[in-house]
Amino acid sequence: MLFIDLVKKNNNLYIDDFVGITNRLEALPLAFAIQKKYGHRIILDWPELKDALSIDGTERGKTWLKARWNSKRLRDCSLEDFMSLEGKNVICRSLEGPDEYLSPIYAEVAKKVKIKTKIAKAIEDTFEPYSERPVVGVHIRQGDFQVMDENLYDPLAWEYPAVPLWWYAGVMEAIADKYPNVHFFLSCTGDPETYKELFERFNVFTLNQKNTYKKHEGNNSTFHPVTDLFALACCSTVLATPISGYSHWACNALGPKAEVYLPRGGATKLDLKIGKVDLYHQRLTKWRDAIRKDLWIKPVDNLISPTAPDISWIKGITVD
Repeated sequence: MLFIDLVKKNNNLYIDDFVGITNRLEALPLAFAIQKKYGHRIILDWPELKDALSIDGTERGKTWLKARWNSKRLRDCSLEDFMSLEGKNVICRSLEGPDEYLSPIYAEVAKKVKIKTKIAKAIEDTFEPYSERPVVGVHIRQGDFQVMDENLYDPLAWEYPAVPLWWYAGVMEAIADKYPNVHFFLSCTGDPETYKELFERFNVFTLNQKNTYKKHEGNNSTFHPVTDLFALACCSTVLATPISGYSHWACNALGPKAEVYLPRGGATKLDLKIGKVDLYHQRLTKWRDAIRKDLWIKPVDNLISPTAPDISWIKGITVD
């Protein structure tokens, strides 16, 4: 009966498993803005809902073939598109939408994202040995993000440029020199063995839960992406990957506010050009514009003291 109801009725909005987890999370504000204006049911076809996530105000379901035939597809939702959705089924694959509808509810939507008990337990177990030690989160995105020049970080060299490893190592060294008892929580795509240098030089630890999902090679990780994401969001200081939606959601959408460091354009081994941004509860669009258009980034003269991981907020978003 559920299948028949979903394909016959209009005003259903579907988000399927079309890309990585944080880009799908970024599609949620648009979905809820459409729901708020037109009353759509939000139906998520995500593997993470089986064992890791729960999103308030949504339903689990399949994006059936018949539903695809009867739906308007959104990829980059303009204001004109948004105003045309009354009474229509929608397949939402858009991270963009009219700012006047999305920005006012962005932080509210982020709070609807909850995690299952076993995910919260894995985070607590990971951080338990470091409950009284300063920890810096380090997010390294490679794979589909590629290093275009081993000697220079140029954010405009490609649509998704990776940050060279030497930048993270250089900033980690600067922090460790100033705060010798610091530890680093590493969140990364691919195999952590790729970053063996960091383990040898610094006090680095990783998540204790393995990935249970299969994604395309460039977007895959050894570690469980949901657990890793929420663990990263527990860190008071984060070395981020610019443009990455994963860094954005960890630093700006989930958890308490963090000190966020990232390289500015033109960074080299001799001049790391450490920058910081404060885009807490701002949209992914601004996060990407910060580096691509050189907006809102301030040079860092003083690396502030990191604190122990804050996992207190995790208890408020845990569901069975």
